[in-house]
Amino acid sequence: MNTAQDRANRIAAVTVRSRDLFWIFSITAVMHFVVFGIIAFGSTTANLPITVFIIFGTIIGIMGSLDCLDDIKAIGMDRGEAEVNTHFQKRFDSVQWGAFKGLIVVGFGLTTLAELYVMYMT
Repeated sequence: MNTAQDRANRIAAVTVRSRDLFWIFSITAVMHFVVFGIIAFGSTTANLPITVFIIFGTIIGIMGSLDCLDDIKAIGMDRGEAEVNTHFQKRFDSVQWGAFKGLIVVGFGLTTLAELYVMYMT
């Protein structure tokens, strides 16, 4: 697993999963902005469907983002012996994956709770 083609395949796989992470995160964020708009305009006739939409979209967004991060980490660990001592690999090994995962879960989770609070409690 250390030929030039193997390295190219790993680079391509990380590129694809990074793009997936970007789009999953972006679509989930846009979904929340749309819900912010609906709440700001005072529409209360569709609270139940919006609640289902918020919860489902947030769960899918969190799961998809965490899956992308796990895939990127796994691809980075598939390196050959010649790549172990590169500066990039040392930097890759020092990334705090748990912090990024925690930010995604806490960020989307608290946003969802705040939206539901505003919809039902105010």
